[in-house]
Amino acid sequence: MSSLDPLNVELEQQDKQHTQSKSYRKYEVHEGIIFCIELSAGMFQELSELNYKVQLVEILETLEQLMSQLVIVRPGTGIGCYFYNCNKDDAKNHIYEFFPLRDINAKSMKKLSDLLDDLANDRITLQKFLPYDESERTPLDFLYGFIQDEFLKEVEGQKAFNNKKVFLFTDNDSPPEAEDNETKSRLRHLVDDMDDHFINFTTFFIGKEEAPFDDSFYSDVLKLGATAEDPNTEFDGPNTTPISASYIKSRVLRKQEVKRIMFQCCLILEERMQFMVGIKGYTIIIQERPGQRYRLVYEKDEVRKEANSKRKFLDSNTGEVIEEGLTKVFPYGDLDITITDEELNEVRKSYTEEESFLKIIGFRDYNKCIHYFNNIDRALFVVPDEFRFEGSIRTLASLFKNLRAKGKVAVVWGKLKTNSHPAVFVLSPSRNEDPNEGFYLYRIPFAEELRRFPQSLIRHNSYDTPEYNQLKDTTKSIIDHFQFAKGYRPSEFRNPDLQKHFKILHDYLLQVEQEEEDDSPESSKQRLLSEDDSLLKLAQIRDKIMDSAQSSDPKKFQLDEYFQLWNRLYEDVSKATTLEDAPRPKPKQPRKKN
Repeated sequence: MSSLDPLNVELEQQDKQHTQSKSYRKYEVHEGIIFCIELSAGMFQELSELNYKVQLVEILETLEQLMSQLVIVRPGTGIGCYFYNCNKDDAKNHIYEFFPLRDINAKSMKKLSDLLDDLANDRITLQKFLPYDESERTPLDFLYGFIQDEFLKEVEGQKAFNNKKVFLFTDNDSPPEAEDNETKSRLRHLVDDMDDHFINFTTFFIGKEEAPFDDSFYSDVLKLGATAEDPNTEFDGPNTTPISASYIKSRVLRKQEVKRIMFQCCLILEERMQFMVGIKGYTIIIQERPGQRYRLVYEKDEVRKEANSKRKFLDSNTGEVIEEGLTKVFPYGDLDITITDEELNEVRKSYTEEESFLKIIGFRDYNKCIHYFNNIDRALFVVPDEFRFEGSIRTLASLFKNLRAKGKVAVVWGKLKTNSHPAVFVLSPSRNEDPNEGFYLYRIPFAEELRRFPQSLIRHNSYDTPEYNQLKDTTKSIIDHFQFAKGYRPSEFRNPDLQKHFKILHDYLLQVEQEEEDDSPESSKQRLLSEDDSLLKLAQIRDKIMDSAQSSDPKKFQLDEYFQLWNRLYEDVSKATTLEDAPRPKPKQPRKKN
C-alpha cells in the first residue's frame, strides 16, 4: 500500500489549506520529468543485447517515444533532458542542458528528432555532440541541487509541478562520492530536502552480465532499496534494482504513468459512534485516451487567441437573451413547483448525504458476493487516506487481515462523488498472489440491472457434461502451453487509431520524410502489425500454433494435437447446446425473372 501513498501527497496537503472542505476534489496533475543521464565510457559502447546499438542512442530514442506518447495522453506534462559529466563548452559545471524542463513543446521534440536523424545518417557522432572526459566530472551534490532548482524554478505562463520525477540513468556504481563519508552525509541531506519538495527518483542502473551493477551506494544515499519480486508490477514502488540495457525502453514507458486518484471519501465503520476512516481509490486499468483533441482559436490583430464557450438563455417565443429572473421549477402534474438551490439541498439531505461517503452495512462470504454476472463496472483499488483521518492505515490493516482470514467481504452503501447516486458496493481484500495489499471496490447491480438468461437455454444446459469438462481441461492445457507468465498489461497495448492520428501530426510538424510504401501483401501485413499491438500479439500466437503442426519436436507438436482435440470437442458441445427451436437465417430466394 505504501507504494501508492506518495502520489498526490502535495496536492492533498495543499487541499487541506483551503477553507472550504470537500470530500472529493478532482485534481489537475501537472507532472514534470527530468531525464538525468550520466556520461561514461560505457554509455558510448555498442551492446549486443541492443542489437549493437549504443546505450545513449537507446535512451534518446526512448525519450522521443515517451514524448510522442505524452503529447497524446498528457500534453501538459513537463520534460527536460540533462547530461552530466559532459565537457561541452556551454555546460554549467559539466551539466549540459539538452532542452530545459518545460511543458512538451514542438521545439524540444524537433531538436531531439533532428539529433536522432543526424546520428542515424552519420552527419554527427555522439562523441562530438556530447564530448566526454573522464577527468571532468559533475559533483553529485551540485547535480542534486541543480535538479531541485529546475523543478522549483518559476516559468512564465507555466504552472508549478505537483508531481516531480527524476529518471536517473547511470552505469557507474562507484563514483568518487562513494568513498567520502562527509559527501555521502551531505547527499543524504540533499535527498531529504528534495523529498520535502516531493521530488522522487526513478533509477535506471544499467549493468552487464559480466559486470553487475552494485547499487549499495545509491541505495544508501537515495534511501530507496525497496525491491519488488516482480519488476513489472503495476503499483511497484521505487527501487534500485539494476537492469539490463534492453529493458530501458519498456521500464521508462511504464514508469511515466500517473496513477490518479478517482475518489476520496470517508468509510463509516460505525455510524452511531462516528467511527470512520479515510480512503482513496485508484483505477487499476487505464486506457489510452487523448489528453486534448483540439481547441477553437481565432485571429485578431495578427495574434491567435483561444475562443471560449458561453451559454445563453433565450426566450422561447421571441429569441431574446434573458439576463435576469431565471428560476428553477419542477413540474408536478399540471403544476410547477418553484424551489431555490438551498431548498433543493435540504430535500437531498433528507434521503442522502450531501458529501461522498461509504458506509459498511454488513459482511458476507466471498463466494456469495463475487460473481462474474455482477461485473457491470470497473473495479477500483482502495487504500487508506491517513491525511483525512489519523489512524486510517492501522484500522484498515486490521479490517484487511480479518476479512482475508475469514474469507469474507464488506458490503458497502454510499456514493463516490458528491453529484453521483448512492449504490451498493463490495469491498474485497486483495489476494495473496496480488502484487499489492489493499481492497478492491466493486459496484453491485440492482435487481433491474441484471439480465436473465433465456429459460430455453437453462432447460438445454449441457455445460455439466463430460464433453464440456474435457473441453475446459483442453483449453487450460493450451493456455498453460503458452506460459502467459506476465498476464495482460493494458499499458503494453497502445490505441492504434490514436497512434496513427498523432503520427501523421508528428511527422508533419517535425518534417519527417516518408519512405515510399510497398503495397505488396506481406509489406501491408507487417505495416499493420507494427501499428497495432493487439494484432501483433495475436499474430505471434497464431504463428506459434501454425508452426507446431510442422514441428519435429514432440513438445511443440503437442500444441497442434491440443487444438485438433479442442476443435472436435467444441463441435460436439456446440451441437449439444444448439436449440432445435432456435431462429435460423432464412435462405435467400432466387429472384424471379420477368
